[in-house]
Amino acid sequence: MIRQLFLLSSIASVDAFISPPSLHAPNIVASSWQSQPLRHPSSPLHADASSDGSDGAADETEADEANASPPAEEESDILNSPAFLKRKEEVLKSDIAALEKEIEEANAVSAAAKEEWGAKFDMLNKESQGMQERMSKQGAAGTETATVEVAQKVLSVLDNYDRAFQAVDAVTNEEVEIVDAYKKTYDMILDSFTELNVTKVETVGTEFDYEMHQAMMQMPSDEYEEGIVCQEFAMGWKCGEKLIRPAMVVVAA
Repeated sequence: MIRQLFLLSSIASVDAFISPPSLHAPNIVASSWQSQPLRHPSSPLHADASSDGSDGAADETEADEANASPPAEEESDILNSPAFLKRKEEVLKSDIAALEKEIEEANAVSAAAKEEWGAKFDMLNKESQGMQERMSKQGAAGTETATVEVAQKVLSVLDNYDRAFQAVDAVTNEEVEIVDAYKKTYDMILDSFTELNVTKVETVGTEFDYEMHQAMMQMPSDEYEEGIVCQEFAMGWKCGEKLIRPAMVVVAA
């Protein structure tokens, strides 16, 4: 029993030694009191001092702004100063002189190249122009040849129309309508010839032309002089100046 009491008292003393409850409280209060800043009571003297401080800060700000504005004016004055403008003019003149020098060098190179290659270029230009002219003539000649071939085949149709118109004597209204329809077709062919530059060879009243006329016979004529075509047997046609078919004519003797 005595041993148990002794153990309990020992444990209580050790516990009290390890964590005493009231040792740290005064220190905590003191530290919290020390950490709080001192507050001065509001008084007229304190208010005047604070207002004087704010007014002084405002005056300093205005002074800073007043001191900050002059550099812009000074900068504009520098840009418009005679020394700056003179220097700028010198730089521009220098740039212009450099460009003029480059232009002169380029002209010199061009002149040298023209002197060396000018004759060859002229010869190439002449050859090119001659080739274009030849190609143009060949194209026109090819078109004219094709037109002549087509016209030669269509002329046989026109000859048949001419023979039919000479042989047919329309009497009834129905026959007249048929003849008119054929004449319209005949006129359409002639219009197509005109668009293709296919024209008739002039005959009666013109001088006999060995290239355009084919003389079928000669006969005396009181109306036309000797060597003048006085009658036409068959029409002649040409495409431009190229003969498609000579005209068959009678020549006055």
